[in-house]
Amino acid sequence: MQKPAKLSPTPSADATERFVLEWGRMSSSWGINKTMAQIHALLLVTGQEFTVEEIMERLHISRGNASVNLRNLVEWGIIRRSRSPGDRKDTYRSLEDPFHVFSRVVRERKRREIDPTVAALEDCLAMIPEGDDEQAVRLRGRLRDLQSIFRAIDAVYEQVFATDQGFREAIELILQASPEALAKRVR
Repeated sequence: MQKPAKLSPTPSADATERFVLEWGRMSSSWGINKTMAQIHALLLVTGQEFTVEEIMERLHISRGNASVNLRNLVEWGIIRRSRSPGDRKDTYRSLEDPFHVFSRVVRERKRREIDPTVAALEDCLAMIPEGDDEQAVRLRGRLRDLQSIFRAIDAVYEQVFATDQGFREAIELILQASPEALAKRVR
């Protein structure tokens, strides 16, 4: 993928381009489609509405690539599609509140990744016969340990990410703590 097209040679345009590229790089390392992340970054950081054609031009992507990724972003609930009365073109805009965007992404990732893994762990545990077979005991123990970890992740999710307000409050609490207190908790 090529660099996003610059609107004008200004520090703000350069910062926008840099953010779009970095958001795509970071997201692809998390397993999220790079183009999808770059489209979202463009909409998020500019706060503007864009048509498919404008997105294609800015990011140098095909119509098909833009359409598929815009549809996914709408399904994730982090961008909105709209059309003005009398206009034939849809426009796309990111949600404004970064707390809401981030918590939506976490909720979607949990639904797509964590929940199926928890269900698979439960299925695997149900498949292991009861008894003293050494291999079964070892496997059951490891799967239960993993199940405990996923339960802890789910508990954190419920405390922090289940609602936008919970996420906002958790961030505020973390940011209110002194750097020294945070450093002690991490150690």
